[in-house]
Amino acid sequence: MNAPRPSPAKFLARLAVLVCALPLAAAATQTDQIQISLPDGCLPDDVAAAQDIEGRLRGAELSARDGNMYRQIDLHIPAEVSGVMADGGTIRQLRFSDVAGRPDRWQRRRGHLVDAVSGGWVAKDLVERGLAIAAPDRARPGCFPSLLKVESTARARKQGLWASEKVHSAHRPDALLARVGHYTLVAGRVLSVGETRSTLYLNFGYRWSRDFTATIAKEELDAFIAAGVDAGSLEGAAIRVRGMLRQSGGPLVEISHPAQIERLETDGARR
Repeated sequence: MNAPRPSPAKFLARLAVLVCALPLAAAATQTDQIQISLPDGCLPDDVAAAQDIEGRLRGAELSARDGNMYRQIDLHIPAEVSGVMADGGTIRQLRFSDVAGRPDRWQRRRGHLVDAVSGGWVAKDLVERGLAIAAPDRARPGCFPSLLKVESTARARKQGLWASEKVHSAHRPDALLARVGHYTLVAGRVLSVGETRSTLYLNFGYRWSRDFTATIAKEELDAFIAAGVDAGSLEGAAIRVRGMLRQSGGPLVEISHPAQIERLETDGARR
């Protein structure tokens, strides 16, 4: 029998405790000797040297003393968690590696943030505490195994946002419709793989107008193969996908990054 889910007030209170527990960084003394926890292969070969910055860190965003805003990429932070994080924040010394190359429309520079004292990766810290969901987008596939591992642990412990979030069944499309517009994890078995000239379809049911589907643009498939994900061979496979849920006939997630797909064992555990 499932335990009752916490009330919204209790959920936000738990999040506030987690956010307040984010460590304050002491003054750095030998930052060149820190052990960086950013996974190997996370950064493009042509990335510029990391930049030392200082400012107030609120969740995945740093308001730096140089007047710039910096954002840790490849995280989804639900609105209720962002609201808790927006208040306060801690003064941190960090190293920033720019992956995007140019600011986004909110003038935030986007890349990886690493603590200049402990070497801790901000993305991993937030996911581990249940304050963010791994949302593969810009980083290389090698970034994500460690993130997905700590996310799985946070999910099992119902840590932070996982006190109310869960993995949804791909085979309950009516329930998924309530999630349209939300970043969602969906698991199930691919019943068939279809394609058009431009798109590959992972079908979790036989009625396209009602059942859940994940799609991949064919122009992206070479990148998937290079990352070890042969999407065209997934018929019959149990997988978990993640992304913003939208409606196109039935509920649908557009897959643009190989790490949005996880192969599962028959018991639902990640392979």
